[in-house]
Amino acid sequence: MGAGSLVTAAVSIVLLVVVAYAIIGGILVTADVVATAHKDQVQVQESRLHTSIAIVGHAFDAGTVYLEVENTGNEPVLDFDRMAVFTAVESTTPVYYPYNAAGGAGTWSRVSIQPDTIHPNELDPNERMNISVQYGGTQPDWAQVTTPNGVSTSAYLR
Repeated sequence: MGAGSLVTAAVSIVLLVVVAYAIIGGILVTADVVATAHKDQVQVQESRLHTSIAIVGHAFDAGTVYLEVENTGNEPVLDFDRMAVFTAVESTTPVYYPYNAAGGAGTWSRVSIQPDTIHPNELDPNERMNISVQYGGTQPDWAQVTTPNGVSTSAYLR
């Protein structure tokens, strides 16, 4: 009978060690995931803090508005296909225009970036990008350009 108690105690201690090991392992993995997520969030916020753009000019031409967007921040703007452009006519809901490199009705496209000698096809700090928005219909009164990290600029066009 004494041996049964000894075996039970040994099995209980082994089970406690295994459970403690599993719990500690889970805590360490969870802490690592939380730390990585926090680091990523800080990087996104820092990138957003250093991003700034401004609409510095515009022109209209037969169903197309050309917007001149300057990168006034310290962070390059990439991923034009993730940028959003909106226009609105007085007292209406803004209209969203997705990016299309080839252009086309109801889309916006990049016409040029000046100067574009460093990092071609990226909107680096102090560079200006000319974009065309093919709106069709009534000439818009207002436009907004939003970067992939959520920084935006808007301007009245009339």
